[in-house]
Amino acid sequence: MNKFEKQLEKWNRGVLRGAQARLAKALGVSTATTALWATGKRRPSKGYAEQMARLFGMDAFDVYKLFDGRSIVYPDVPTLSARSLRERRTEDCSYITQNKNTDADGAAEQSNSVQLPFLNTVPDESGRYEESDVLEWWTLPRRFARGAKYILRAADAGLKNTTPEDVCFAKPSADMPQGKLVLFRTPEGTHVCRRIVRRGQKTVYALPDGQTAVLRRPGRAVGILLKLVSQL
Repeated sequence: MNKFEKQLEKWNRGVLRGAQARLAKALGVSTATTALWATGKRRPSKGYAEQMARLFGMDAFDVYKLFDGRSIVYPDVPTLSARSLRERRTEDCSYITQNKNTDADGAAEQSNSVQLPFLNTVPDESGRYEESDVLEWWTLPRRFARGAKYILRAADAGLKNTTPEDVCFAKPSADMPQGKLVLFRTPEGTHVCRRIVRRGQKTVYALPDGQTAVLRRPGRAVGILLKLVSQL
């Protein structure tokens, strides 16, 4: 039993069974989310941690400590807080997540995992966002992230026929590469995705399913979708 589960048991009158479901109901999240917190596969956002502090009768800092070292899924990923990640963020919005091991020449080896913010809003092409926009930090294999800089709900990215559980990985970009699914912000402030198709000197903006294509640009390109993940 880890520190978070021990606190859950204490809060649930000494019974661990049913504690995750009770907490999920109190916070207004799914039981799958509290299960991921309990197993250390995800870490709660600052807002949820503060809500738990009120429920548990604890200081928010002490709630954060329940998850120290628990958001690590892969063994060589360093323990990083949201604050330290922000401090490590580079100008191009990439994240430095190197472990402490060194090779024979004394150079630091790059971690095979990254931590990405799950955002509640779509950033502009610079990728800038506010702390309040971060729902959670996810730890992922680098090969799985495929160069992504943030995670969005698929519906927020303008993808149709998706469920609330579907998410997509994206990176900020104003470019429109051939064949890529580009995220556009429309003049009305909504977001749509179009696949870029070059036909001679013309650029065609196709729907994700490729069945419909138009010549009119839907808005300002703000990112490129790299991966759609369904039913997490």
